[in-house]
Amino acid sequence: MQQDSGRLDRRKIRIAARGAQERRRHTRVPLQLHGRFWSETLGEHACRLLDISPGGARVASRSTPPANARIILMISSIGRIEGTIVRVEGEEFSVRFNATSRKRDKLADTITWRFNKDRLGLEEDRAAVRKPGRGRARILLNDGVVIQANVLDVSVTGAAFECLERPRLGELLRVGEMTGCVARILDNGFAVVFDPPEAAKKSSEAA
Repeated sequence: MQQDSGRLDRRKIRIAARGAQERRRHTRVPLQLHGRFWSETLGEHACRLLDISPGGARVASRSTPPANARIILMISSIGRIEGTIVRVEGEEFSVRFNATSRKRDKLADTITWRFNKDRLGLEEDRAAVRKPGRGRARILLNDGVVIQANVLDVSVTGAAFECLERPRLGELLRVGEMTGCVARILDNGFAVVFDPPEAAKKSSEAA
């Protein structure tokens, strides 16, 4: 019976891991970036990215390709992505990316890093520009102390930092435009969970 229970637990873990990976692949984030696209019907035109996930994107352009057209997107700091038009609405169109699972995973890392870079005020790590999630951050603690830390990992809802200083668990802080609190103490640093957008806005107004 214990062996059956162990197998069930391992199966649940695998299912949960697959579910988390799928959610990561399809999480769409707002990201305003300029770029260009090419299609067989229209040739090359300027465009602006509105939001993106590892599975697709919504794009604005004065020239919109027809539904089902194959296009190639070139987006600043994201790179070259091939896809197919799945929806056209006015001067906006939606693209479904044609990419392997490995490419989608790499794209997820790039999107997450680019989404967080500006709002957290992260400094690019020039020695590791091909490793999204690496960089330097300026962290302002609630008592006014400033910490300079290396970014270990970053997501839409939180981040992990490497540094010698250890703030208290639950301590409030600010990273760039984002506010949050220390959620976990690590061997080499700490992890932060960010406030939801409305909470961050109210905190900024109160300050």
